[in-house]
Amino acid sequence: YQRRVRAEEAKQLIVIAEKGMSLGGGSGGATILDLHSGAISIGSKFADVRVLAKNSGISELFSYEDLKLYRSVKNRIQVEIEKKWKIGPGKLKLTKPTFFSRMTDKPPTTVHDEYWHVHADTEQYDRFHYTSLLYLNTYSTDFKGGRFMFDTPGLNHTVHPKAGRVSIFTSGTENPHHVERVTSGVRYAITIPFTCDSEFAIGDPN
Repeated sequence: YQRRVRAEEAKQLIVIAEKGMSLGGGSGGATILDLHSGAISIGSKFADVRVLAKNSGISELFSYEDLKLYRSVKNRIQVEIEKKWKIGPGKLKLTKPTFFSRMTDKPPTTVHDEYWHVHADTEQYDRFHYTSLLYLNTYSTDFKGGRFMFDTPGLNHTVHPKAGRVSIFTSGTENPHHVERVTSGVRYAITIPFTCDSEFAIGDPN
């Protein structure tokens, strides 16, 4: 993992996330916001944040500058993956779901809140080839718990989230992992997955 995003950019991405999350919010400890589909946690279900914004009289929830920052960050991460795994031009594609997450110490109310179980990303999303996680705030300063744990037998490794830090890894069963439960504060991150299968490619949010 490398630091490819400035702390000031990470802070602004939290502001962007909260623009949407302020209109919803999960009833348990995890809230998800997908900029592409508009899906947002609200209570124990999901809703379309664009509809919620319209119903609240908000004509433009995310500005051009908001989406420009998101695209810039995504592009930098994509280049990093292409370099590390020597992926040729045009072969690596953004895929879904790409989402902001906000985690707190609230008890779970649905299975979506139980983020601490060991898993591999391809168990749920077989289109994922590479997973990237951008941390938007900092372990121990902004929240307790919430560290990212790789659970490969004999190769256990812990990532301490830090604002602007990016963790990238292949998404298959070679990288089982979990996030430890947040015990206090609020943890923010963005999950940005990529695929080499053009059938599952998506464009940037607009």
